[in-house]
Parts: sequence; structure tokens; C-alpha cells
Amino acid sequence: MLPTTISAPCERCLPFRRYEFANENDFYTFEESLDTETFIRVVSTDEMDENFPEVTHQCTFCNEDWVLSFPERSWRGYFLPATEAPKRRTPFVFESNSTKKSPNCGCCLGMIFLVIALIIYVIYSFFDFLIDLIF
Repeated sequence: MLPTTISAPCERCLPFRRYEFANENDFYTFEESLDTETFIRVVSTDEMDENFPEVTHQCTFCNEDWVLSFPERSWRGYFLPATEAPKRRTPFVFESNSTKKSPNCGCCLGMIFLVIALIIYVIYSFFDFLIDLIF
């Protein structure tokens, strides 16, 4: 990264501030409108994480670092100074509450056999009732 100064954003980069993007087209329009004379893209190894698509830019006038977060699904993204950017969001991960580590516990198979046995019993009881009724 280029050296930064502890200062507020200047009048040239401040109009680009976005707290969120309305939709995907709004984001692409904004991305195309980023002035290459005002901002340069700074590449860092932190950007390589595909779960958190963010890109850092730096103002060429005031050296303020800006973070461009890409919108996806319900996440709207933003373009804010690095000091104002929210913390990285954590992806939602499903976790099992089971303490059993074996993938073949047999619970599902047992439930299937129980349901099949119940269906056979109901069918047998129905036909037994019909036979008793007829004879």
C-alpha cells in the first residue's frame, strides 16, 4: 500500500462515498464511474478471500484508503473510507448440534423401517377388517 496520512477525505474523493448500492446495476455504474485520476486500486493479500469480496482504493490527492465491498444476495456493499468501513461480515454456516461424529448412525434408516412397518400394519388391519366383514 501507499503511505497514508491521518486526515479526513478530501473534497475530490468525498462525493464518491456510498453506504450501500441499490442493486447490481447501480454497483456496476458506480464501479465504472470511479475516476482513475482520483483513485488508484491497491492490491493486497487480504483481498484474495472469495467469501469477502472487497477491494481497496486510495485517493491520489489525500492518500485516504477506501474500501469497495461488492454486493451479493442480501448484502448491499459499500464504498467507504477504511476507517468508517464496517467490520467484515461472517458467512452463515450451518452447524450440526449432534455430538455423534459417525456419518452412519442409522437413525434415518430405522425411521424408514418404522414407517414401512406402520404402513404394512395399517394395510393388513384394513384387509383383515374387510375379510371379517365379508365372511
